[in-house]
Amino acid sequence: MKRKNILLAAFVAFSLHISAQQRAVRVESPIVTEKDFVWYVEQKEAWKNVIEKDPSNEEAWMNYYHAARYMLWFNQNDTTAQQVIREMGEAIPDTYTYNYCAYSAIVSGHGTGETDGDKYAEAALAKLPAEMQFFDYDRWVCYLAMKGDETRMKPLAKRYFDSGIYSEAVLRYSYNELAGMDQNGIYLSSGDAAIIPKWLIQEGMGMHKDKTIVCVPFLVVKEYRDWLFKKLDIEQPVLKEPTCEEDYDTNEQALLQAIIDKYGSKVYFSVTTPQTTMQPWKNNLYNEGLLLKYSEKPYDNLAVKRRNVEERYLLEYLLVSFRPEWTSGQRLSANYAVLLADLLPYYAQRDQKRYDWLMRLLVSSIDNTSMDEERKQEIRNLLVNP
Repeated sequence: MKRKNILLAAFVAFSLHISAQQRAVRVESPIVTEKDFVWYVEQKEAWKNVIEKDPSNEEAWMNYYHAARYMLWFNQNDTTAQQVIREMGEAIPDTYTYNYCAYSAIVSGHGTGETDGDKYAEAALAKLPAEMQFFDYDRWVCYLAMKGDETRMKPLAKRYFDSGIYSEAVLRYSYNELAGMDQNGIYLSSGDAAIIPKWLIQEGMGMHKDKTIVCVPFLVVKEYRDWLFKKLDIEQPVLKEPTCEEDYDTNEQALLQAIIDKYGSKVYFSVTTPQTTMQPWKNNLYNEGLLLKYSEKPYDNLAVKRRNVEERYLLEYLLVSFRPEWTSGQRLSANYAVLLADLLPYYAQRDQKRYDWLMRLLVSSIDNTSMDEERKQEIRNLLVNP
């Protein structure tokens, strides 16, 4: 009987091992698909099991790392990602995947103590895979932009657009943001889903190339500041040598102020920009639809918002989606209802046809998401009581 129990336990353990391997699926960025902490832990174990059978499997290592990396979002004290980098450095040290992950770990703040991320980035760029995926394009387009290296960034951004990987909903939202801007406008924002698609529109579609896209977090990088201020023909302000977080904030504000001082009402902030970034100019920001425009003097910004909705934005895509959309794409689509609801009372009094048209679009922008029903209803309420 004892022997049978031992055999049974071994069989169960073997079955669980095989099951874990079967459950291993590609780990996507949260802007593509959001998962919870338990899911990332399960995928970390699943991909680790794959690696134990095939230590040279770069796809498995990439997914193993990303699962560990996103575990950090839920537990900042978790050290799994650091351990994965150390294990990868021993198993596949001269590969694209190791150099990609080592660079990613350094810039994301969970490296193993090294600070020179550029050497890993350049080593990875020298070994780019023939078939690039989301993470490859996203990481290196950002890296080259941050370095002010347009020579390499622009063709890679075009290749990214041409690949068809990027979310159509996110691209369309970004297109509408750009379409609402004045000629030669300056766009300021922070997030990946706000910045990257605009580079893809400019380089992949060849549209809105007159606009300058400013990634605010990149302002801490000297190469980026040098590139940006040369492009904008602005003398850089004298910055403090940072010794604390407040010094970085002070420098960022000084750099943004220099841009605003020269370009004034050509400057726009994305509504997704952190409030702390926009705080110094909050009394001079006017909503024109999807963006907040800087202006020293009050003006009829609602008239501009109506112009954008009626003449510039392409909104019919909100009615129906023909393929599964990224989490970020769905959230941005729902954002239309939040940002444009205040136009409904105007149209209700003056243009019933336009009111019906806009209401249909905004309701669809909410209903066609995978948000839970409670959250959907919260946003729908804005349409009734804007």
